[in-house]
Amino acid sequence: MKKQLLFLCLIPVLGWAQTTPKPATKYTEEINKKVYAELDFTDSLDFEEAQRGFIATLDSGIIRNAAGKIIVNLHEYDFLKGEAPATVNPSLWRQSKLNVFNGLFKLTDGVYQIRSLDLAVMTFIRTDKGYIVIDPLTNVEAARAGHNLIKKHVGERPVLAVITTHSHADHYGGIEGVVKAEDILSGKVKYIAPIGFYEESVSEGILLGTAMGRRAGYQFGRPLPRNEYGTVDAGVGKSFSGGGVSSLLPPNISITHTGQKLDIDGIELIFQLTQNAEAPAEMHFFAPKYKTLFPADNILRSHHNILTPRGAKTRDTRAWYTYIDEALDLFGKDIEIVAPGHNWPAYGHKNSIDYLEGQRDLYKYIHDQTIFLANRGLNMEEIAETIQLPAELGKKWFNRDYYATIQHNSKAIYQYYLGWWDGNPANYNKLPETEAAKRYLDYMGGEATVIAKARKSYDEGDYRWVAEVLKHVVFANPDNWEARNLQADAFEQIGYQSESSLWRNIYLTGALELRDQSPAKQASRNTGEFLKKLNAESLIDLLSVSINGQRAAGKSSLIRLHLPAEKKNILLILKNGVLRQKSNQPDVKADLELTFTQEQLAGLFINPKETVATILQTAQGDVLKLIELSTLIDPVNPNWNIIIP
Repeated sequence: MKKQLLFLCLIPVLGWAQTTPKPATKYTEEINKKVYAELDFTDSLDFEEAQRGFIATLDSGIIRNAAGKIIVNLHEYDFLKGEAPATVNPSLWRQSKLNVFNGLFKLTDGVYQIRSLDLAVMTFIRTDKGYIVIDPLTNVEAARAGHNLIKKHVGERPVLAVITTHSHADHYGGIEGVVKAEDILSGKVKYIAPIGFYEESVSEGILLGTAMGRRAGYQFGRPLPRNEYGTVDAGVGKSFSGGGVSSLLPPNISITHTGQKLDIDGIELIFQLTQNAEAPAEMHFFAPKYKTLFPADNILRSHHNILTPRGAKTRDTRAWYTYIDEALDLFGKDIEIVAPGHNWPAYGHKNSIDYLEGQRDLYKYIHDQTIFLANRGLNMEEIAETIQLPAELGKKWFNRDYYATIQHNSKAIYQYYLGWWDGNPANYNKLPETEAAKRYLDYMGGEATVIAKARKSYDEGDYRWVAEVLKHVVFANPDNWEARNLQADAFEQIGYQSESSLWRNIYLTGALELRDQSPAKQASRNTGEFLKKLNAESLIDLLSVSINGQRAAGKSSLIRLHLPAEKKNILLILKNGVLRQKSNQPDVKADLELTFTQEQLAGLFINPKETVATILQTAQGDVLKLIELSTLIDPVNPNWNIIIP
């Protein structure tokens, strides 16, 4: 027995990782219990509205991709019953139970929604001759499953138009699950999106797709189990495993201004352009016949992110609340239903107006008070600790921090106006984390001393400090498993206490990766099928940010690409360590002339060696220039370290 105890004591020293989650501590249990006294859990309106109009859901509850892999399993959240366990914030547990209602719902006669087959909501408006589809989800398989549901239970009709409200992939990626790409490209089916949609989708989802994909793995808790110790929700919907086929197609109709109207088979739609709010390219629209406002993601059943943890352009909060106010002015007197791009609708005029006004004032309050406090000398961290919503805003369920948080958004607003620096010279040119960590440990007396003090703080429930101080040990020595396990324990308790689904997922994923030397990894978001749908200019932009600038220094070349099918002539210019493209210089003499198909251009990323060999067969000029260019492209690692150096 003594030998066994000695062996267990040596586990941290020998480098063994703890792999199972721990229960909630007494501190976490007490914090979560208090939530029941702070909010009105007897209010049942959300449950009534979330289930209203239910028609049917998938018989099997399963959606598979072409390879047979399950990408949606509606049963994996069956554990969401009863009161919250000690490991989940009760408010988040309530939201998780609301988001679990899935399938086909009728909003009013002629308007239907598909919910919780994916992160976002897909809506169908029935016309005399067909359907208008709004926001066709993230992947083809989920969109097709939703389309099949409405065909089965409402009726088989052709899709006449598709509307994508904004430039986030969960609202366009599944388009080929409801229409054929050639029908969009030919104009047979109208594809309507805000001006700038395609360019912003490429910028956010493709150029930075790898970095965002890795961070999104934390945000949505992709490697976590679906249970009371792992992921329970994504705040704005359920978080599914993914693995489906996504597509990006160019719209054939752009919304360019507020007040623009379209008539689609007798259904009038009035658009409101809302650029640079929740997305760089975004719009609302109102359907007068159904008295329904479709506000994209500017309105949710949650506080939304001004700067998303996965990473994106910081959003203009002032524009955001101004657009909501403008929507009230434009359509408010006629609104009976508000149908956001996630969660569930609001029904009735008064309820809808209260919802819009409450969300408008949520963003205005955080915006104004962040500036108020910044002008009084508080920095980002100090503002985040100080700012609080008044009860009339903060206790509304749709304003709770299920997705964003006040702390995170106040920092984002500060950054939007003032940047990341707080004005203190000590914070202007800080040492990199690993170098700073080694010096911190030296000053604090070494790893063992820091861990001993951190363990005492953990026993006192001071989890935020434990997480902060042990970062220095882990970054100075990532092989110190005692530090990693203790930091993971602290992350875990913070996650259990979090009302925000994203905070919970981020902290619990961090704990998982600290404890596991080889956690579940993700594939690159830029898959072959997705890349083949991109236009040449977008693919070349992606090529440009794949160039290793240090290796490209001192090299120069002019390579002309001919794409006969697209009638494009593009000159690639390599100089000063950067790759540029010009389509207005057809007479400049190139070192190498190449004839491409769109698929071959995508092939440079999918199968570069085979593609280069094929293209060289018809090359004219200095073929070494293409070979040289190919050696400058660094492969992308979608699984770079976050939690350790």
